[in-house]
Amino acid sequence: MMMKSALSGPFLLLLLLLLLLSSTVSGLGSVVSKYYNYIQTHLTWQQAQSYCRDSTYYIDLAIIYRQSDEDLMYMKTYSAWTGLHKEPSNRWIWSNEEIFSWNHWAQNEPNNGGRCAIVYSSNQRFYDRNCGDFLFFFCHKKYGPSSLRYTFIPQSKSWLEAQQYCREVFHDLATFRTDSDLNLGVVEQDFPVWTGLHRDGGTWRWSTGLSEYRNWASSEPGNNGDCVSISSSDKEMATQNCTARFPFVCFRDNLVLVKENKTWREALEHCRALSSPYSSNLRYELLSVQPGEDHEYVLNRVMEADTEEVWAGLRFLAGHWLWVNGASMLYSDLPLCPLFTQHCGVLSKNNTGSVEITDCSEKRNFLCYSTY
Repeated sequence: MMMKSALSGPFLLLLLLLLLLSSTVSGLGSVVSKYYNYIQTHLTWQQAQSYCRDSTYYIDLAIIYRQSDEDLMYMKTYSAWTGLHKEPSNRWIWSNEEIFSWNHWAQNEPNNGGRCAIVYSSNQRFYDRNCGDFLFFFCHKKYGPSSLRYTFIPQSKSWLEAQQYCREVFHDLATFRTDSDLNLGVVEQDFPVWTGLHRDGGTWRWSTGLSEYRNWASSEPGNNGDCVSISSSDKEMATQNCTARFPFVCFRDNLVLVKENKTWREALEHCRALSSPYSSNLRYELLSVQPGEDHEYVLNRVMEADTEEVWAGLRFLAGHWLWVNGASMLYSDLPLCPLFTQHCGVLSKNNTGSVEITDCSEKRNFLCYSTY
């Protein structure tokens, strides 16, 4: 991250004192934000983990701490193979050899040089794709001379593999002739999406972080495999073969663990001088924490530090403990009259319930957070 100029010395102390006067009415709560990004590319569990970890934007595959986190995961859109494909003569036909005479392409489609077609659930329009891509698919079964019944298959296959499956189990890859056909078939579906939960030596663990949250479907965990998906609609967890290909969810938050050893004031200046490569509107501050779930979550990042304790934005000034961002002070066990040398707050790997105080001149890692 880039650095900007920062206030220091007496100006910084004055700023903190002014903040003390305003913090009693600010009422700022938790500053921790979590983000879950649904990626519709179909990958194996390990490939999905690498995708999230190799990105400079995400932390890892999704880790879920509580049910409210699931509410942040929107995973309802999907792409699925249809029977539509292009002949060597460049004519588009259906898998059952019906001529494609209904122009239902999305705008500017077909445009990718693909010879097979998908339908996208959010707009029910057709897009060309590489036939070797792995996707879910629709099969149809004939009922009467012209009536078709559609079945969504939440397995990831290439177009040819999907065609073979449909012909063996149903009748063929789906033919959609009208809007009514699409309205019957392309509806909200419940399909597996990779999370970071997996079995490691007989123990279920998340790809990163510490969480005991599980929301197993009935009869789970089963013996289907060592990796875990979450259903896109019901948000229930199931075991899967790790080599299966599914869409996945990457996870990030707004915390920045700085593994540099600095005094409390240096840490404060460092956080305020950070800038984001993604948004010029983001600013950074030394982290404030609230008791309970907020504290428990932040400890996951504290455990990654190179020091046993990390600086937080807690400071004793003018006879009061305050968070430098004006957040509400909800910890009730802090001393009313601390020793002169112990006027700064830390989060400790060995204290899961509260903040601790120490000498502001000591040097350690620290936690910043971003905000608008």
